[in-house]
Amino acid sequence: MAYIALYRKWRPKLFEDVVGQRHITETLQQAIKNDKVAHAYLFSGPRGTGKTSTAKIFAKAVNCVHGPTLRPCNECPVCRHITSGESLDVVEIDAASNRSIEDIRQLRETVKFMPTEGDKKIYIIDEVHMLTTEAFNALLKTLEEPPSHVIFILATTEPERIPMTILSRCQRYEFRRITSHDIGERLMYIASQEHIALTEGAAHIIAVQADGGMRDALSLLDQCIGNGGGTVDEVLVRQLLGLVGKDWLFMMTTALFHRHNDILIKGVDEIIAMGKEPQVLLTEIIAHLRAVMLYKAAPGSDTLAAYADSEKELQEQAATVSAGQVFAVLNILQEALLRVKTSPLPRIAVEAGLLMAARTYSHEGEDLTKRVKALEERAYTVPQDIMDRIVQLEQGQPPVSAAAMQVRSASGCSTRSEIPAPVIPAAQSTIAESVTEPPEAEAVTTIATAVSPEAADMCEVPTVKKRRTRPEKAEYAIIWNKVCTVLDKDRKKAVLSCVRNGRVAYIGETEFILALKTEFMVTRANREDYYACVDAALAQVLGKGYHMHSYLEGDAELAEYEKKNDILPAMMTRPVSPDPLGVPAETVLESQADGSKDPVLIERQDYRKRNGRYWIPCSVLLVIVIYMLNIRISLRRKYICLVEICKA
Repeated sequence: MAYIALYRKWRPKLFEDVVGQRHITETLQQAIKNDKVAHAYLFSGPRGTGKTSTAKIFAKAVNCVHGPTLRPCNECPVCRHITSGESLDVVEIDAASNRSIEDIRQLRETVKFMPTEGDKKIYIIDEVHMLTTEAFNALLKTLEEPPSHVIFILATTEPERIPMTILSRCQRYEFRRITSHDIGERLMYIASQEHIALTEGAAHIIAVQADGGMRDALSLLDQCIGNGGGTVDEVLVRQLLGLVGKDWLFMMTTALFHRHNDILIKGVDEIIAMGKEPQVLLTEIIAHLRAVMLYKAAPGSDTLAAYADSEKELQEQAATVSAGQVFAVLNILQEALLRVKTSPLPRIAVEAGLLMAARTYSHEGEDLTKRVKALEERAYTVPQDIMDRIVQLEQGQPPVSAAAMQVRSASGCSTRSEIPAPVIPAAQSTIAESVTEPPEAEAVTTIATAVSPEAADMCEVPTVKKRRTRPEKAEYAIIWNKVCTVLDKDRKKAVLSCVRNGRVAYIGETEFILALKTEFMVTRANREDYYACVDAALAQVLGKGYHMHSYLEGDAELAEYEKKNDILPAMMTRPVSPDPLGVPAETVLESQADGSKDPVLIERQDYRKRNGRYWIPCSVLLVIVIYMLNIRISLRRKYICLVEICKA
């Protein structure tokens, strides 16, 4: 007698024999029991999960001479004919080869005939998604209102390709992938019935390779049995199926995690020399990494049954790596697997993928992450020596004199800003005029007015607007740095990149002249949207009324503006908002004692004193800001480098 393959010999004959589809078999049994059998069913699911076998069992249950019954006898002529495929009442059609409209028209003619043996005539259309659109349309009316003696059972692996008009007329049952545990148990049962020495480890490997299909698992078992009459163990299964051993997998994954490139290359050479395919090699490594990932997430998972004899090694390896590192290596190797399938040189793709995974995600990457985190913590901490220096500078400010306090008490005002500043005539245009014109009596009268009883009766003396000196050439760089800071704060990156390297050539009463090195930068800086941003920044730093003009270095007009720095008086004034500090009380008393001093000179001396008093703390703060910005820029560069490495 000819040998019958295991998947044909052990094809399910009862609902109880269908593995892993209890949710479907029980529902069909209840429909038969309650006499609620529908006229059309759709069985969908992966290959080898029992769709056609269930359809034949259902046909036997409906047409059995003892039925309809939940358990066909498999002994009556009807059951035996259906099992052998000889029944005239059960018509099995392969839609892949009978997919035209003519085939469906022929089917429509045959449904009119009554069954010959049983009560129902059952049409099983396998791979129904292969029918053409015209064939579906021809089947539609018959499927919607078939004769009472006809049942349609459609089977497919791609239900999404079936028109909705067909789906809506069928009861749909979704067959699931069979778990590795259920397949392994079924294989062990069949092996015991066939007197085959099959180990549990070998059965599990076959079940995993079957990918949820019972038919595939039986075919693999048949292949292993045909190799010889000995015991079917893990070594034999791995050898016949072209799989690699666990020792090799542990060695390769450990080399991946610790960046041992020489071990990786030697391991690939050994396996390929044994005749293994590069794609299988990479697939096995990915499957092992999945086991490591699952062990870290759920150590008691049933999917780890294959590692029962090497659980200790798996535990030690999982303890040496982090979950993030496993995820990262898995992502890289999965991308490499896609390249292997399409590459003309798959071995090179495997080696490149392994080396890339080892290079990108080694322990050095974790050390780099720790160093970046430490630098981030330092970036927001000001060194203690700088803080101590700031405190010393703040404590070292000169105290307010007693004479100044007496003047404040006599005037009835509590702050220096309430003492009116000396008025500078608007017609002054030179230093000589401002020094020689005002007489002594004017200064005394001004001060006397500030402390007169009338002023004492008033809570506040209105502050008089004064004219402040034009910035000196030595201050141009400081002013320009402040303007650039404002532009950066306002996120005007394009404007800032254009004018950052410019040089301030001249600052007048309303003019702000900037020298640039290239014609391109000059053209862009003189655009309305660009100079408007700079004018707004100048308004925050110097006050309103300034407008920026840009010139090319070496331009004749630029040279004329630079000459004005030497010709115009150093004290060229412009209208600004009132100075909140006003003239200090010490200066007022000195001017009373010595009437020869001019109020303008007094204001200049006070201005320099106030600038000197606050210059050192401001400088220290500027140093702190620059220090923190440098750290932040350095951190950003390292972070970008780390991201680029990770992407690579």
